[in-house]
Amino acid sequence: MKKSLIVVTTVLSGIFFWGTANQQEASAASKPVEIYLTRHGQTMFNINGRGQGWADSPLTDTGVQVAHQLGYGLYGLHFSAAYSVDNMRTFKTAHYALDSSGNGKVNVTWTPNLREGGYGSFEGQKYDDVNKITMPLVRPAGTYTGPQDFGKAQQALGKDFWPALQDAYHDAETVDGGKYSDSTLPASLKAESASQVISRMDTELTFIAKKAANKGGNVLVVSSGMSIPEWLSAQSNYTVNDFVNWGNEAVMKVTYKNNQFYFPKYVTSDTLLYTINKGAKLQQLPANRLSVNQFKLKKNVLTGKTSQNASLTVLTDKGATLQTAKAKPAGTFGFKLTKNALNKVKHFKQFKVLSTPAGAKASLNMNTDVVTQTVFGNKTATVKVIQ
Repeated sequence: MKKSLIVVTTVLSGIFFWGTANQQEASAASKPVEIYLTRHGQTMFNINGRGQGWADSPLTDTGVQVAHQLGYGLYGLHFSAAYSVDNMRTFKTAHYALDSSGNGKVNVTWTPNLREGGYGSFEGQKYDDVNKITMPLVRPAGTYTGPQDFGKAQQALGKDFWPALQDAYHDAETVDGGKYSDSTLPASLKAESASQVISRMDTELTFIAKKAANKGGNVLVVSSGMSIPEWLSAQSNYTVNDFVNWGNEAVMKVTYKNNQFYFPKYVTSDTLLYTINKGAKLQQLPANRLSVNQFKLKKNVLTGKTSQNASLTVLTDKGATLQTAKAKPAGTFGFKLTKNALNKVKHFKQFKVLSTPAGAKASLNMNTDVVTQTVFGNKTATVKVIQ
């Protein structure tokens, strides 16, 4: 009997260590994933104040424009995959953003698990009418009376406001004997609870992250303005307790590594709009002005890259012009400094180079007047917006 026990224990131990080794190997093989979690663009229902959970409505002209701005704001990033809900508002947002970010060949995968919370009987109804029913049900029930108390509830509940509102939709299906509920709807189409939304969002985002972790890289995910913060509210690594509004095409970069999600420590409604605001400025430029700007001086030759056909001016640190030149059609340049100019340039910081894109009203100070970011995969590159 003892002998048998020893044999079994040895076999089980072997299985345990084999499994542990494989888990460690799998963990070591996985790479960090950056998920750009995004809300869809402005829709028809957004502007006329109607609820769209599982219901859909088309992007407005503004929604399309800002989706392209989102793409410009993401310019320079390579996306290995992209996901949207199985509706047109999120799919179109993802499609336009990918196209304008230089990722137009990336296919968008549809998944119902990323849907907005289902509003059930209240889909397509005016928010002002629905909120008269749902707000009194927001926990603790009876605290709020209607849409006028939105701000009060948001301040009191913080990040838990969105799941509380989703639960109010769910509870409104049965309140007062179900008098507000659409009796023709099957149970599967009635309003979801927050836990249902969070569960399917977590399942899908974890699946997306694990799939991408084989190679790592960037993934674009477009969902909706309640489902995203509902999911965030349940994440242990998300430490922002305040209420945050997810405006149309708001973006948060979520990192997945070591089988965990990691989130920014500082999040506000404004920080979530950083990407589209940056993209709006870049979108103002003709395509040939979105350019890497960099230069170096070696011996007496100044080389670099800027906008196509840009005019270049070399100045002293006090602003006196030393020499002028012109970039090539491709934006590259290389020219010798004159003896006089070289004598006045003693080291890198004692001269400036201005680049004026063809037709631009302002010049770029290539030494300092830049926005540092990753462009074309080059972490040292910089890009400047000429207003």
